[in-house]
Amino acid sequence: MVSIFSVVLDPSSLGAIQHSFSSSSPVSESETGSEHSCSSSSSNTVDAENFPLPQSYVQLNPKLLNADLIKDLYESHAQDGLLGLCLTESRISEGTHWSAKRWNQYEYLLSTAPQGNFPIQAPRDDADILLIFSVALLRPIIAFAYQDGSSLYILERPPIAFSPTSLTSCYNPPSQPSNATLEPENAVGNIPSLEEWSRLWTIWDLVTLKMIPQEMLHQKPIDLRHKCLFYIGHIPTFLDMLLSRAIGGEATEPKYFWNIFERGIDPHVDDPDHCHNHSEVPERDEDWPSLETIITFRDGVRARLARLYDELNTGKRRLTRNIARTLVMTHEHEGFHVETLLYMLIQRGGTGTLPPLGFTIPPWTALAEQFNQIPPPSTPYATVGPAEIVLGHQDSEGDDDGELKFEVQDHEYGWDNESPPRSVSVGAFRAEWRPVTNAEFEVFWRDCQGKVPMPESWVEEDGELQVRTLYGPVPMHVAQHWPVLTSYDDLAAYAQSKGGRLPTEPELRLFLDTYDVGFEGGASLGFRHWHPVPATAGLDANEGRGSNGAVWEWTSTVFDGHEGLVPTKLFTGYSTDFFDTKHQVVLGASYATIPRLARRTVRNFYQHNYPYPWVSARVVYDL
Repeated sequence: MVSIFSVVLDPSSLGAIQHSFSSSSPVSESETGSEHSCSSSSSNTVDAENFPLPQSYVQLNPKLLNADLIKDLYESHAQDGLLGLCLTESRISEGTHWSAKRWNQYEYLLSTAPQGNFPIQAPRDDADILLIFSVALLRPIIAFAYQDGSSLYILERPPIAFSPTSLTSCYNPPSQPSNATLEPENAVGNIPSLEEWSRLWTIWDLVTLKMIPQEMLHQKPIDLRHKCLFYIGHIPTFLDMLLSRAIGGEATEPKYFWNIFERGIDPHVDDPDHCHNHSEVPERDEDWPSLETIITFRDGVRARLARLYDELNTGKRRLTRNIARTLVMTHEHEGFHVETLLYMLIQRGGTGTLPPLGFTIPPWTALAEQFNQIPPPSTPYATVGPAEIVLGHQDSEGDDDGELKFEVQDHEYGWDNESPPRSVSVGAFRAEWRPVTNAEFEVFWRDCQGKVPMPESWVEEDGELQVRTLYGPVPMHVAQHWPVLTSYDDLAAYAQSKGGRLPTEPELRLFLDTYDVGFEGGASLGFRHWHPVPATAGLDANEGRGSNGAVWEWTSTVFDGHEGLVPTKLFTGYSTDFFDTKHQVVLGASYATIPRLARRTVRNFYQHNYPYPWVSARVVYDL
């Protein structure tokens, strides 16, 4: 078996360039070598286009891997922000030069010049490993699997990485006795800590200040939305207004921001003049506040929030349900807007919008080859139901000022349309394991000959279809297995052409509860990647469980009220303004959804003919 990690690049892509490492690196401690298991007999090789090659590699038994260990190994050995991590249980023998190292009680090997072949295939069932990387604030740019079960991860430390919600403690003021009764991994509380806010601000600032060039601030990537600058002012304004309602106090200067930045727009797609109540914004570019003024305001609002946490920590102010709900609502509101702003910016990906700074550009060719090797579902369909399921959770805003005013812990706060819980009977149905892919929808779209519009997630250049990403469009062959992102109407037409339909909200909820693995099961949510990925559900190896490709999914359920729903007073009209028969319930989460918004009770909603959000759909069939 060949030595570990010689990199042979595809000659057809870079003019017969071949890149390999020598094995002449100095050994500072004991020398050893390996006829290593992280090798591959596959004839496939990796394209060098955009492919990051680490200059240092760590070899470790996967049973030893933990967040503290990999964090320290990265900090000690990463070069130019990259570290190759080989996880293998194989024994060491003579061969390539490695240095034996030790971190506390853990032994590992280090090399700056290993050899061996990169295979193409991606690792499977590595959810636990991905969780460890998330906790260590690392991400794999790409990973490779070897025939013997060994794997290689190419790691970087991005500006932001989200921890799993099960390992994120609910905020509890040290000055206030806790009434929490559950262990942290079983607790349901979701009050954000100031540390969580800091993490969210990092991603928000990355998107708004690093991805939007100056010349785009006054542009509208989507005509049905405000210009980019509005959203940079809207987020701190919303937070400032809700803080004043919760704890009192004057508006942060300049106070007139409350007039122009309070609320955005969601006009009817087929009648843009028809829109809900919203802020009146300046008409001329020169009448808008400058970016610098908005950033100063933003910083003032963030400081105001930090003072609130300080008051809660010191006991100067007592945490109530109203304050807790305000913290949850404003935090999640900002999380939602990260994603909505990004689906606007993707319309200018490659022609204005800048790629996310600090995240390595994906090695598209290598990823495309991995995507092609993901096996199809083991069976054509999943038979789901009949079953009784519970939608929603118990969370009434009306309890915030009653006897439960100070019962703030062990409680999951949400949006008005999530409550109250209600039991629903779901009949038996068949469901396709995975959402409709770009390749599948392309066949349908071409057959329709203009009767169905081209998805706004696609772009056609010189007769070639490409799929939009925040790095710029990629060829269809790269994204062919990704879920297609387009409107409800278009996907409903696709389903009908197959003799099926789109699922109701209870049907989709039942399917996702049964088969979707979520962030902690390895799904590519929470900015693990900045693009969709192929869905993986439907394989016998995991009893059908897998990812849906990191997208939201349409349902045929019209967004409307339900028995017991109490409209929010903190964010008037959040749900009720859209009980207009034009919006559909949307479930799931996308690659740009922060993990806390992937909770099962969240109900997103979009107009049925709105083509821009990152929403796909799966086809279901009556039995």
